Formats: sequence, structure tokens, C-alpha cells
Amino acid sequence: MNSSPILIIDDDTDDREFLQEAWEQLKYNSPLLFLNSGEELLQYLKTEKEVPFLILCDVNLPYMDGFEIKRKILEDRDTNYKSIPFVFWSNTISKAQIQKAYDLGVNGFFEKGNSLNDIKGSLINIVNYWLESKTPE
Repeated sequence: MNSSPILIIDDDTDDREFLQEAWEQLKYNSPLLFLNSGEELLQYLKTEKEVPFLILCDVNLPYMDGFEIKRKILEDRDTNYKSIPFVFWSNTISKAQIQKAYDLGVNGFFEKGNSLNDIKGSLINIVNYWLESKTPE
């Protein structure tokens, strides 16, 4: 696995702690970079030269939800053309949310899970898929 960061957009501190703990137990090389909002993500994507390995975004965020974040990335050629996998990660998932997410071109929609083992299982699935997937350079 490369050492490019995985960007996590999530405002729930408990979920962040579970995610960090699961990540450390899995011993992946990429660092996790936690961002609180869509605004922080968009700013990061515009200013940082290193392209992240993956964006893992909660759907339910204050001010700008995950759908709006994804829409803004699509609208900006500079961020859209970086070909960064964008995956939703949420505790609440409905059929309407899944449809809306895929209408926006997300690359996956996963349930966070309620335990450390659930989160680890989801992370393994997400990361392994993107390690094998080929993207334009």
C-alpha cells in the first residue's frame, strides 16, 4: 500500500477513535487524516499537492452533508480530475441515500458498524478493493 493519506471526513469523535484504533490494528501504511467538514476537505484538495489514496466521508455532517461535498468535488475540474476514490461511510443507510450517492458517482457506500471488528472488516474490504483497482495517472 502506498503512503498517501486516507482522508476521513467525520465529525463524530467516537467513530474517529474506533476508526483510528482499527487502522492501527490493521497496520496499513497510509496515514489517516481526519477532517471535520466538507470545507476542510475542499481546501485540502485545492492546496495539497499529494493526491490522497482514498476519501472516506460520512453522509450526515452539519452545514454541508456528504452529498453536497461530493457534488462540489465533481463541479471543480481540479479536484474531480485527481481521480480520488470517494466512498461513503455511515451509521444510517437508506435506499434513497444509496441511490443519491451513486447518482453522484461515488465509488462505494459502506455501513460503519457498531463494533471494532465491524469497522475493521469494512476497512479491510474498502482498502483491499482500492489497492487492486487501477486508476488513471
